[in-house]
Amino acid sequence: MKKSNKKLLVVAIATALTAASAGSALALENQFSGAFTTFFDVGNFAGTNLIEKDAPTANYFVQRFRLGYTAKADDHVKLVTKFEFDYNFWGNSSYAPNSHDNSAARGSGGALGADSVNMETKSIYLDLNYPQINTKIGMMPNNDSFKGILFDADMAGVLLSHDYSNASIAAGYFRFHDSADGGKPGEDVLGKNTFDMYSLDGKYNISKDLAVGAAYYFIRDQHTPGFYTVYPDAKVHTLGLNAAGNVGPVALNGFAVKQFGDITTGRDAKGYAFNVGAKMPLAGGTARSEFLYVSGGKNAFYVPSSDNGATEGGQFYDSEMIMLGRDKFATTIDNAIIYDVNNNEEGVIMGTLGYDYTFNDKVSASANAGFAAVAKDLQARSANGDSKYLGTEINAEAYYKLTANVTLGARAGYLFLGDHFKGISAGEDADNLWDAKLIAKYNF
Repeated sequence: MKKSNKKLLVVAIATALTAASAGSALALENQFSGAFTTFFDVGNFAGTNLIEKDAPTANYFVQRFRLGYTAKADDHVKLVTKFEFDYNFWGNSSYAPNSHDNSAARGSGGALGADSVNMETKSIYLDLNYPQINTKIGMMPNNDSFKGILFDADMAGVLLSHDYSNASIAAGYFRFHDSADGGKPGEDVLGKNTFDMYSLDGKYNISKDLAVGAAYYFIRDQHTPGFYTVYPDAKVHTLGLNAAGNVGPVALNGFAVKQFGDITTGRDAKGYAFNVGAKMPLAGGTARSEFLYVSGGKNAFYVPSSDNGATEGGQFYDSEMIMLGRDKFATTIDNAIIYDVNNNEEGVIMGTLGYDYTFNDKVSASANAGFAAVAKDLQARSANGDSKYLGTEINAEAYYKLTANVTLGARAGYLFLGDHFKGISAGEDADNLWDAKLIAKYNF
């Protein structure tokens, strides 16, 4: 073979390999999405978690960026990931972690110099979507069928589901924690002392105006208790019904839930909860309402928590409260009168009203009002007169769409504390709570 022909052959092979490689890369569809949110917050509770007389006013800036990446091979296979980058508050730290600052890097880097390792992995899971069954495998976001009062978090597991013409069913297994020990010094046995959940969820559309569902969750906590473990050795069954339907112009939804089993060693699980929500068009906008009851005391409602002390459910964001319930904009700094529906075993009685109005394609606003009480008063203070009333909150928010992707907004609220807190500040009544935010968001 002539030298020139050899060169041509080499070029042809290289070109073919390059084309094949490019074809393989082009077959993978790369999808990116994300959201940047920053806000300025000022108030006497959100940044301090203090309920007292002459409560100090805190002000701080928060920044969060969430990045989603999906590697889609075809219509049936994709890898879904989500990452988070937080500055818990501007000015917190820089160059973390380092030799003179051993603090955790999560949420750091908001101070002069930045340069901190603060990327958080929210979820990484494989999504296999076939006509017969959808399978999700890995660390994924997952929430219950009862508006998140039991769990609403990222969790590692396997979730199988299938949609029928008028129904759907899902079954899953999730591992919340593995102590990686055998219960004895020197024993490192994976899978022995674990914190697991098994789930079964079904829905059926009776008609275009009525859908019903049922769900069962079994949570078994056998992991070696951590410092913040509230209910060691829990074996809790949660069984409930939910429904959503239309009655004329009113859209109704709700649920009823009962727990049984063992909430902890030597103590039965007896928690229960029910809810009803409604929406309807009104004066060009949308009126909303929610009512929630969660039992307390000897009937305390079980909510699972991580070993870092954070409950992974029970938020009930549907209330749209800022201080009475958890604020939908709160990031790592996240304080509320009712942090979760267990509410220190006192339970919750809550009712809220809201109204949303869109003025034009640029401007929208909402207003909300809500009250809350405990279902069972367990406070030892006599000053509150055994009052269950936590307080009443009013809040409002307004947004301006600067571009298709950028939104500017403001959100503020005021909470009139109830008699449940009477005399809480060294025998004196605490100040009412207030909070205000200026918000900027960019979504892509």
